[in-house]
Amino acid sequence: MAPPHRECDPGTRHSGQLPPPPLMIPEILLPFAGPPPRSDSAQLRTHALAWAQRHGLIGRRGAHRLRTTALLDLGMALCGSASTAQAEILVCWYLWALTLDDRIDDGPWAENGALDRFIAAVQAVTENDGVDASGEVSRFEDPMLVVLVDDLWPQTQCLGGEHWRHRLVQHLLQHLRAQATLVRVRETDNALTLAEYMPLRRDSFGALFFFDLIDGAEALDPYAHPTDTGWWNTLREHAADIIAWTNDIHSIAKDIVCGERFNLVSILADTAGMDWPAAIESAHQRVNTAVTQFTAVAAKHAEHRSGAATNPDRLRQVVRGAGDWHKSVSRYHLHAAESMARDNRQVDLELTPPTLKSRQFEIDPYPLYERLRTTLPIAYDEPTDVWLVSRHVDVKAALTHPGASNNNYTWQIGPLLGHTIVTMDGCEHAQHRALLSPSFRSKALVALEASVISVTTDLLARMHGRPQVDLIGDFTAALPVRVMAHALGLPAETREEVEQLKRWCAIGFAYMGNYRQDPALLTGGLSNRDSFYDFIQPYIDARRAEPTDDLISLLLAARIDDQPLSESFVRSYCAILMTAGSETSHGALANLIVNLLNEPGVKEAVLADPGLMDSALAETLRRNPPLQLVLREAREQLHLPSGTIPAGATLACLIGSANRDPDQFADPDTFNMSRTEQATSHFAFGAGRHFCLGSMLARMEITTSARMLLQTFPNLRWAPGFKPIERGFLNRCPERLEVVL
Repeated sequence: MAPPHRECDPGTRHSGQLPPPPLMIPEILLPFAGPPPRSDSAQLRTHALAWAQRHGLIGRRGAHRLRTTALLDLGMALCGSASTAQAEILVCWYLWALTLDDRIDDGPWAENGALDRFIAAVQAVTENDGVDASGEVSRFEDPMLVVLVDDLWPQTQCLGGEHWRHRLVQHLLQHLRAQATLVRVRETDNALTLAEYMPLRRDSFGALFFFDLIDGAEALDPYAHPTDTGWWNTLREHAADIIAWTNDIHSIAKDIVCGERFNLVSILADTAGMDWPAAIESAHQRVNTAVTQFTAVAAKHAEHRSGAATNPDRLRQVVRGAGDWHKSVSRYHLHAAESMARDNRQVDLELTPPTLKSRQFEIDPYPLYERLRTTLPIAYDEPTDVWLVSRHVDVKAALTHPGASNNNYTWQIGPLLGHTIVTMDGCEHAQHRALLSPSFRSKALVALEASVISVTTDLLARMHGRPQVDLIGDFTAALPVRVMAHALGLPAETREEVEQLKRWCAIGFAYMGNYRQDPALLTGGLSNRDSFYDFIQPYIDARRAEPTDDLISLLLAARIDDQPLSESFVRSYCAILMTAGSETSHGALANLIVNLLNEPGVKEAVLADPGLMDSALAETLRRNPPLQLVLREAREQLHLPSGTIPAGATLACLIGSANRDPDQFADPDTFNMSRTEQATSHFAFGAGRHFCLGSMLARMEITTSARMLLQTFPNLRWAPGFKPIERGFLNRCPERLEVVL
């Protein structure tokens, strides 16, 4: 029998298959009293959020989300009777672990050994106080490691004695290693048996580690008497299983939609050939059995307890608090808007939208787009707190709606660059756009074309005589960086200069699109900005003293309301122009080259008629846009053709979906240069007031360089055995283009 969940997975289901039945989530009744409310809950929440923002674990948007939802409530439930000072440490640990879990679950960060390296660093910090084998103190760039070594671990290790610290560290490492094992299994697409999954699940959830933290925060040692060790460990394991399995049951719909196979319900369905209702009921029975076993162990040793440290009520309160949290927190109930009012127990997978945090959006978003357009054209994505807009008619309406603003960029890029043209609306935006527009049109465009030809000629000359070339590293990524650097008046001639500019642009672009709110991008973006600003400052100073005809000189001479632009404005404009003018152009050029070499007859047609390159690019931008989405904020309620976006909401206009909407484009997945509607109907450059300022430059740059590439190397073809693979979501294109010239 085929695994039931693969047939029912909305993300992989083929059209024509029967929709899965609604899933009924059982009422999990835990016969335990919950933790008493704490009078300092507001103080704990405020402290944790300020701490996380100060150390770069969360940004503005993440802090708002944690402040206005129940996501931190489980952290409060863990605090027990700890003093406020000790409870603050515990809630910070909870937020640290929550952030790490999201990084592991939400995308590719943990893969290719990255999580193993992270674990090694955690081990060095917690076992050796961050001292490496040479006796030197290790320094880290990842903010989660920085805060661990500088703040969290120094505070934590004072909570208990040596034996307690050893137990705490071992359970922390067990927790992280179990997660790393699941990542490796996911990477290799292997299956797990039930016997393999059960201990991994207990450790991957991390309950045993938090039980140790609670002991330290409450200054209690349940292991002070050796006779208590065995039964107390058994009791804790039952409690950990109840928490983990309850989580699995409540998150089954989310896991199915996101393609996450490591869930007790899914594994029961796979290994025992059960249908969904039977698998859910079997998982529920396992929870009930664990509750019974917990109760039996607690009763058996009731007369032999050594004091408050081994009082089972401490564990009961945590288990009940976790159960209530899993049942109520929106994180595990991904219903579409129209089904939100229903009882959370019944989950209709047809009304459970995919989330932008799913790594499937990085791998192949197009099946997800099809499902959204067909079933959920306006859908709320709870994990990112964003409304997904997927149909062409709705994306067009949203991008051109007067009530849709760019205010979302105040958290996307505001902390990095401040208030710039990207965050502006209305008259202010119009003034700044009018200032920059002439630099990308008419005579200025002619001068930029000369730069494009010059840079392309140089890059192509460097390829001559080489048997094999990676066009990403040697052509598509370098070209727009050098052209925009030349326009600004910055040096970009040597490989070192170009590589440095490419790194700055890539990190800045990733910061702007950090919808997953990865902490490494939050802090890395800020240090990256400072490095770029240090680099350009001498050129700003030189142009102020002696202006030339470059963009920096233009910005320094500009006036808005008869006032010059501030120094911070000039620097931020340089960063925006450098980043926006390179990353998406690189992706579009790479995707165009793929279509030229992959699509039958296209390369030959363009070689015979170079004017067709414009059509080839237009069709590439429609079918394979590098930028897959843009965000907007609804300053008022937005009534779109397929539904309504509430006022104040953030909406994701899914360009990659709209550009393949069959209601707008016939046979949309097919590359067809003869389309008459694609040049003006796709959204690769956006639409409305914020239509891409550099669209004319981008088109000219990409078509000119692609023509010259084919004219210079008409026999261009893929290297033997190479196949280009699109990856990514913010800038979707191949990572390599290995060709024979």
